[in-house]
Amino acid sequence: MQTQHDPDTNTIAIEGLAQPLSILHVTDSHMALADERDPEALPHADHYGALFRERTPDGVEPEALFSQALAHGEAHGVAATVLTGDIIHFPAHAGLERIAEEVGALSAPYLYTLGNHDWHFPHQDWNDATRQAHYARFASLTGGAPAAQALDVGDVRLIALDNSTYQITDAQLDFLRQQLDAPGPCLLFVHIPIALPTLIPDVVEVWREPIVMGADGWSEEGRAKWKVEENEASTRACLDLVARAENLVGIFCGHVHFDHVDRVHDGCYQYVTQPCFEGAHRTIRLAPLD
Repeated sequence: MQTQHDPDTNTIAIEGLAQPLSILHVTDSHMALADERDPEALPHADHYGALFRERTPDGVEPEALFSQALAHGEAHGVAATVLTGDIIHFPAHAGLERIAEEVGALSAPYLYTLGNHDWHFPHQDWNDATRQAHYARFASLTGGAPAAQALDVGDVRLIALDNSTYQITDAQLDFLRQQLDAPGPCLLFVHIPIALPTLIPDVVEVWREPIVMGADGWSEEGRAKWKVEENEASTRACLDLVARAENLVGIFCGHVHFDHVDRVHDGCYQYVTQPCFEGAHRTIRLAPLD
């Protein structure tokens, strides 16, 4: 499948695409909201709410920036919106209700895949058991499938996988293979970027560790701090699959809190989007290849 990428305009021209369409990508809003239903989260809401307000443009609330990003998509008639995690800073009911209210007002469909903060309260252990325990809270926002989802928009298949533990399970890998069997172009949405040689130095400069999926070069202390295990066989197989899938034309992610675009293979680029709490989002433009 022939493609042409123009990162300056976020445009991917795709061979055989019937008509142009656009998709809104929003990531890393880090809304810290809680109420009496999650009393242990209330101190965290105060702490992290203040912390992220210090990092937003002009001290605007992260939830206002999230609303503005979705409004931008509505105003420009996007065909779909995809949220790639850390939309909330922990899974309190108040934050989940805010997301539900916002996406419920959208005129086009959406996907929401989780980041490492969405499902984790700061006062709890960070591990897959905690993620699984909180998955039920996200059921209504993810079509009952927070681990893996897909959505067809026009000729394009949007695939969302929860890789927020830096791993992909066997079930997710099987799902991805099935989705990539589609004859048309596919876009993959995850929270954590996949390791690319040009991305890792920038990540390490900001975070001191290579906090991307499939990276080598972790220190022992870094793996302990970020709770990142050695790559499982299913994760390695996923990385191999996306590196050669001819109809995968783009990967979209967040997590590292800066913008970065680079080649995965000849027809596919990875687009790391700047965080919404900094007032950012990405409008992906898909167009027929002349």
